[in-house]
Amino acid sequence: MLSIALFKIQNNSFIEELLRDYNNLLIIIVPCSYLYFENLIKDCKTIYFRNFVHLIIPLVFNIIDYLLDQNYFDIQHVDFYYYTFFTLYTIFYYALIYKILYKNVWNRKGEIEVVIKQNQLIRKWSIYLFSFLIIVGARVILILFWEINNNNYAYATSYQWIPSLFWLILYFKIIISPEILYGYNYLNAKINEHKKINNATIAFWTSYPITEINNIQDNQLNEKIKNSIVEYMKEVDQFSFHNQAYRDAKFSLTDLSNKLNIPKSHLSFLFKYHSKISFPEYKKIVRIYDGLELIDAGYLKTNTYESLAKEIGFTSYNTFFVSFKDVTGVSPQEFLIRLLKQKRFN
Repeated sequence: MLSIALFKIQNNSFIEELLRDYNNLLIIIVPCSYLYFENLIKDCKTIYFRNFVHLIIPLVFNIIDYLLDQNYFDIQHVDFYYYTFFTLYTIFYYALIYKILYKNVWNRKGEIEVVIKQNQLIRKWSIYLFSFLIIVGARVILILFWEINNNNYAYATSYQWIPSLFWLILYFKIIISPEILYGYNYLNAKINEHKKINNATIAFWTSYPITEINNIQDNQLNEKIKNSIVEYMKEVDQFSFHNQAYRDAKFSLTDLSNKLNIPKSHLSFLFKYHSKISFPEYKKIVRIYDGLELIDAGYLKTNTYESLAKEIGFTSYNTFFVSFKDVTGVSPQEFLIRLLKQKRFN
């Protein structure tokens, strides 16, 4: 768009012809924006037929436009009808976007610290992007209105360089912050990716202390174990995600220390200074991923959700439900429905 805007300034005839013939194809941005926000929230690994329904109206619109250009038929005041359709179409989809963001993003809560931060990041990003889309859409509607009333219909290309600069900033933002592009699935994908690698650690760890070590005892311990920190991370992850020890509702840091034969003080130091989440939060995440594997294996075919919660170590269904939604972004029931749909399509 920035290139088109710059060429337009130079009155490039090729670009002007391109805009005249294909500019209406850009209407597909409206439903695609909605589909992006929907995918930001949901883990859509499969392309469903219902997604293509959103492309039917843009397709019909462009077919009609093509037939008009080829003089197959004529419509009086066609520019006015184009304008009315685009305005109502855009407002309708913006209302849909607002509805899903308000319900699933802006009011979303959590208990796990790393998930809360991800929620905040996605919330800020969605507000920024949605506000930007409103500004761009309003600009097109106003420019089209001005062009039609002045008998100078130019496909809303006047001052095209302004939104083009905004789009350019947006693209750079996406490049430097991939997690805002992938949304709530980013955290889950990172965990799954690292779980498959035997000697890897998940994204919660950091090799450098996340806070300054002021305590004398902690400083002494740091000097003693700093060369073992990365190895501790690997051992904790490998044991946690490949064993069923956390199914014990009373499993503690002391138990983990005994299982790994690592002093409890070392593990306490590890979670205090080298983990972005606490040990209780870590336990919740491990248990939820244990639950996901059980669901995938068909556990819920013969058992209840309450039974699943107790099986993986939660003392109550409510705690399990909140943690499940924190980690996966959806309720256990919604997750099962999506899983069944994916298996049916695969």
